[in-house]
Amino acid sequence: MPDIVVRRWLFLGLVVSSTMVADQPVWSVIRVDGLTPLELLVFGLFTILFAWIAASFWLASIGAYVRWKNIDVLSSASEAERQHPRQRVSRTAIVMPVFNEAPPRTFAGLAAVRQSVRVANGTQFDYFVLSDTTDPAVCAAEENEWRRLRETESDGENIFYRHRERNIGRKSGNIQDFCENWGALYDYMVVLDADSLMTGETLVRLVGLMDENPRAALIQVPPQLIGRESLFARIQQFSSSIYGPCHAAGLAFLQGTDGNYWGHNAIIRVRAFMRHCGLPKLPGRAPLGGEILSHDFVEAALLKRAGWDVLMAPSLGGSYEEPPPTIVDSLKRDRRWCQGNLQHARLILAVGLRMPSRLHFVMGVMNYLASPLWLMLLVASAAEMYFSAQVVPVTYFGRYPVLAAPISHTVELVLLLASTLAILYAPKVLALFIASRDPHMRAVHGGRSRLWRSVSLECFFSTLLAPVVMLSHSWFVLSILCGRTTGWGAQQRDDRALPLWFVVRMFAPHTIIGIGASFAVYHYLPGEFWWFVPFLAGMSLAIPLVYFSSSLRLGRLARRLGLFQTPDEVGGMTILDQLRAIMSKHANLPRLSGEAAL
Repeated sequence: MPDIVVRRWLFLGLVVSSTMVADQPVWSVIRVDGLTPLELLVFGLFTILFAWIAASFWLASIGAYVRWKNIDVLSSASEAERQHPRQRVSRTAIVMPVFNEAPPRTFAGLAAVRQSVRVANGTQFDYFVLSDTTDPAVCAAEENEWRRLRETESDGENIFYRHRERNIGRKSGNIQDFCENWGALYDYMVVLDADSLMTGETLVRLVGLMDENPRAALIQVPPQLIGRESLFARIQQFSSSIYGPCHAAGLAFLQGTDGNYWGHNAIIRVRAFMRHCGLPKLPGRAPLGGEILSHDFVEAALLKRAGWDVLMAPSLGGSYEEPPPTIVDSLKRDRRWCQGNLQHARLILAVGLRMPSRLHFVMGVMNYLASPLWLMLLVASAAEMYFSAQVVPVTYFGRYPVLAAPISHTVELVLLLASTLAILYAPKVLALFIASRDPHMRAVHGGRSRLWRSVSLECFFSTLLAPVVMLSHSWFVLSILCGRTTGWGAQQRDDRALPLWFVVRMFAPHTIIGIGASFAVYHYLPGEFWWFVPFLAGMSLAIPLVYFSSSLRLGRLARRLGLFQTPDEVGGMTILDQLRAIMSKHANLPRLSGEAAL
């Protein structure tokens, strides 16, 4: 405990000190001729947002150090536990909640996981598909796929399927229903999404870690993004492979036993979960009241409040999921997450929660609140620049006014911009450095030259995408605060190229705002126009950015050129190969009696 306290205070000190250093040039610019409410707003917004990106920078820096030194951040068993291990025969349920998902992919993924567990000599695993599907045709197809899997597997008697007639509580209610009916039969459960994969080796190791750590209620394994071919998805998969490990390592190093839960690809102690993770309904109406949508953060906080450990295993590997295939699908998912995370603002001061859990809630809220704050900062900064330009600088010689020599703040502004860009891009440079020094990481990402080119192109793409996401997230936050709620429907899993008319309709507002703001800034602030170009370019180019990034053809071209390569493409990945083999055979399988095509 003292060690983790030192780490956290060091992290806080680094964030605060770097923010104070960045505040100095801003303060020196705005205080020259007195302070106005607008200038104070700019200063306050800048301080909050710089602290936010500084926290991300230092988190990635700590993660890079952890990976460089190969520090094991996962808490292990106590000394007494290691000297006198208890003999256990732990039973584990692998549960997959589904909601109107494609049944062939769902059951093929489950079959691939079972094959991998069999190779790893895993025993005492049972498999559950927990359906909340509302479409009768999909529901019938799920049952047929389950029957087919049980019949084709020699040991398929431990594969179970359950369909709920009433979707009370969404996914968390689905898991609760499983625990109430079957939870007493199992020591642990591993929660997978419909697009999740976990290797048998990882699953067996997770059970062992839970056995070795009797105070652990949950161990989260960060998933690697794999399996999609659109250009956008390939960029996300590459980013996950290169940048993700540093972020996860830094997070685990600072969290210790106060970790978080991401809703899937984690093992959970069923007894602790059943006893402490019943979710209340928030008072008031949706979107900020009613059922808790982002249940995972809350469940981790409830486990911590009860005294259990919540851990992360960033170096364990063998944990995978598929990314959204397009920017549109990613933003649709963000809209649901935004509503769920904003609900957490009502739980930050809940009685009995640990401080790390409260900070998890704050960070979840800031993930989306940061966008409207950035937008406010840009608008307020432009307004302040305009009003300042209208004031003629004068001084007095006796009773007579004379023009004063203008004060240039170019040096301060350049230093400020440079430091902000450094803070934003340094985590990617650190991750690139860590990957470049590892021969295996270089090889599975196409070699040093392709690795560096891919990171450079990803930085360019993310720079253009950031303003688009900023506008979309700002609209999400505004609409939620105005009382507009959203459903929690099925996600788009398959690759698809978006039609141009659809992209134009969806992103015309972004483009109009970007072009309109560009003309306004160029007309009213011609001297400062270039300061705003990085933000204005992405909004103005939103339509081609979204359209071309959804292209499967460009994604495959990037693969042929060796760009955005990932380990599953270069070195192969057994469980993904198994999934694809099962899916390729599926079309040739005979239909079961009564089976209808979807």
